[in-house]
Amino acid sequence: MSSSTTEQIQAAQKAELDSMVSMADKAMNGFEKLVQLNLQTLREATQDAAEAMRAAFSARDLQELMSLQTGNPMQTSSQKAAAYAQHLAEIAGSTQAELAEALNQSMTRMQQALRDATQNSMGNLPLGSEGAAALMQSAMNFATQAFDAMQKSQSQVTKMVSDNVESITNRATKAVAAQATPLRKRAAK
Repeated sequence: MSSSTTEQIQAAQKAELDSMVSMADKAMNGFEKLVQLNLQTLREATQDAAEAMRAAFSARDLQELMSLQTGNPMQTSSQKAAAYAQHLAEIAGSTQAELAEALNQSMTRMQQALRDATQNSMGNLPLGSEGAAALMQSAMNFATQAFDAMQKSQSQVTKMVSDNVESITNRATKAVAAQATPLRKRAAK
């Protein structure tokens, strides 16, 4: 193996290590966002519960207490649940897209490294090794097709996840709106 081939392999290995570290960082960033969302949701739920308790304790009589509870807690809870689901879907979608992009870049680098190594190796073959060169070229073509197929299926998965996130968000928004309409009608009576 020539020194330039060894250097190419080492450079490819270093690039892949950097890529794995980058993907781990992206996954951790997504996890951090999820933890922050959950903490924010917990904080808001605690504040809402404390507010409701303060209002209940400040009621002077049963009628005032009942009027406090005829507000629309179901609509508010549904809206908050829909907002949480939307934020969660956005975090999952953006993290998945970042990981997909990093994976695509990694596969492109590996494909180029394989192509370069194959070309270097073919240049170093002795005369009369045309059969080995053809075999190496065939293996290179197969590897290129495999990388292309992986990238295409990975892109399809990314699009599918994105479409699902959008669909879930739309359904949650419509469900909240549908739930709010009957509650408004009842409150108006």
